[in-house]
Amino acid sequence: MRRTLFLSLIVLAAAAGAEGAAPNRDRVSRYFEGWYSFCPGTQVTVTDAADVSITGYEAYRVERHCELKNRNEINVALVDPAKNEIFVGEVLYDASRRGKPFSPATDAPAIESVLTEAYGVPASLHVETGSRGPLLPIRVSLQEAPRATAKFSGFVSEDGAALLLGEFRPLNVDAAAYREKVIAESKGVRPPKGKFYVTAFIDFQCERCRQRTPQIRDFVWSRGGGLEIRFLPLVKVHDWSFAAAESAAALSNVSPELYTKYEDAVFPRAASMNAEAARQVAADVADAAGARPAYEAELSSGRASERVIRDIEMALRLGLSGTPAFFYRGQFLTGEKGLAEKAIESGMANPAPGATSR
Repeated sequence: MRRTLFLSLIVLAAAAGAEGAAPNRDRVSRYFEGWYSFCPGTQVTVTDAADVSITGYEAYRVERHCELKNRNEINVALVDPAKNEIFVGEVLYDASRRGKPFSPATDAPAIESVLTEAYGVPASLHVETGSRGPLLPIRVSLQEAPRATAKFSGFVSEDGAALLLGEFRPLNVDAAAYREKVIAESKGVRPPKGKFYVTAFIDFQCERCRQRTPQIRDFVWSRGGGLEIRFLPLVKVHDWSFAAAESAAALSNVSPELYTKYEDAVFPRAASMNAEAARQVAADVADAAGARPAYEAELSSGRASERVIRDIEMALRLGLSGTPAFFYRGQFLTGEKGLAEKAIESGMANPAPGATSR
């Protein structure tokens, strides 16, 4: 969602090489091959990071190069060898902090300020009870809209040098399987019948979403599948995206067919839309279906905004940084023309062992 996250901090990564690091490097490489979005010619290189020490953890610098230069990426991965788990997310480290123990009273406000700037919405940080060795668990809250707060987890190190935003996952479960499990935790807006489903995270104010969502839907439908919609309003850059997502969620809670009518009405008018207009279009769709009371009940009860927040939190766990984003059998597919279609076609021709019909 926010590809330029935390430019104000230097992201460096940890741990001088420990015994057994070479096998773990290979495992990290395999994990990230599945974690990164589909891109032809992908090559993943993993090296020991050199600058951070977190007791009990190995840290690696992971680089991906592929045929699409805008999909080249650099990440930091932490491995907990004792628990056979990997942390994939934002790993931020400031060596000058070593020896200055983390203090919630003095350090949390500074972190909150950085998070607020990065996400473009008010952010707050809460230190939770317990610990994971030298790491203290935290919960970050993002106020996406009035009375609508998304939350995600992370850690800070006791010495105050490291900030981790994300979660640990089993290293022996590949990334696609992990993502498929997360997506299966709840249903998006989907047609009633489909031999398989492709999940799309969209923002109504995103131009590429307006182009690629109908294209992918038609492609999937022509092969007997369905497109499942999730809401990911990028409120930092799109001023009416949350209003549209909440309105669409309210309609979809009443009937998936009403969602389709809303998408068909909003996408063509997006250039002239604002928050009030997005809500009015939804009200008109509800009126035309004789469903205005049910639609308004979804808004007033908070169920619509809760659905949007649920999808945003899911997107954060999946590591999304933009829209549209598509998933087929847990594989991350981006919005470049033809790329998702190629990956879906390949996946249908060569299903992985144990693959599901999602």
